[in-house]
Amino acid sequence: MIAAAAGGLFLHASAVVVDGGALLFLGHSTAGKSTIARMLGKTHPVLADDSVYVARGPDGNWRGVDGSFRFERDEWLGWLEEVRRRAEGGGAVPLRGCFRIHKAAAARVEPLAPLELARCLMDAAMEIDLQRKFGRPQEGRGTAAGNMSSVRQMRRQWFRWVAEIARVCPGGSLWFSKESGGVELELENRLSSFLEGNAGPA
Repeated sequence: MIAAAAGGLFLHASAVVVDGGALLFLGHSTAGKSTIARMLGKTHPVLADDSVYVARGPDGNWRGVDGSFRFERDEWLGWLEEVRRRAEGGGAVPLRGCFRIHKAAAARVEPLAPLELARCLMDAAMEIDLQRKFGRPQEGRGTAAGNMSSVRQMRRQWFRWVAEIARVCPGGSLWFSKESGGVELELENRLSSFLEGNAGPA
């Protein structure tokens, strides 16, 4: 099953589209990924609220699509193929920024070094069951020795991908309040200022 996703990587993240680019929000399961997507979704399209599939587009730039699996809607193998088709088609959105989110009383953004961003991205990748369990022996069965080489090769590829995304995509640590009532505008202003001052490589 993992081979169906081999051209890209799933990240445990939410994402919104701002000025034609996807902003990814990374964090643990209670950090507020869905909350921040809902807050910014009042004025911007929500790309994903739980899982984002990222892959390199034909132009070499990294793009993202909704990678969420809906148990009441999706069939496992068909879902993987559909995600890949959307990633390869016109629905994929170029990555514009990646943010590790934290709770705070007021919004602020600080730059995140590429190495630290790569770690956050790898954490987000390994929070996806499909990828975290890749290569593990199944119950009652071992992992064939011949397969271990492919497992290591695929994981090395994931590390290369997150390192490349972290190098070309602006990264930041974002603190924000989950409280409603005008904080959305402050949050949006902080993000806009950060992105204007931290444009990625051309």
